[in-house]
Amino acid sequence: MSAPRPGPESWSAPAPSAYGSPAPATGARRSPLAVVAFVLGVATVLVGAVVTLAFPFVLSSSGYSPSSVGVLQLVNGICTGVLALAATVTGAVALVRRLPGTALASAGTALGAAALLGVVLGLVQGALYQVL
Repeated sequence: MSAPRPGPESWSAPAPSAYGSPAPATGARRSPLAVVAFVLGVATVLVGAVVTLAFPFVLSSSGYSPSSVGVLQLVNGICTGVLALAATVTGAVALVRRLPGTALASAGTALGAAALLGVVLGLVQGALYQVL
């Protein structure tokens, strides 16, 4: 006579993997708003870097004209302000909605808010020059 075979009621669940759960085949889903906030935040930084590098060339080609410096600063302020505001708003919306990709949304919001603070402080500095 042979020993009784165990039935389904005695089976156990498979042991969990030592490496955690497998990654989804399609990759992690991210919110488009979070990605847009991050891209706009990085674009804000890049615009500032390009304008900083362009300053010596503009100054030397214009004969160190104060009006050319003012125009370059105005264009830089407008571009930076628009990009920073868009990055801050889209990142904040993605964070408030708790959409996936919070790290990208946080980074975009932080970059945009820092650039926006720089624009506001630049405006305050210009106002102080007028007053003093």
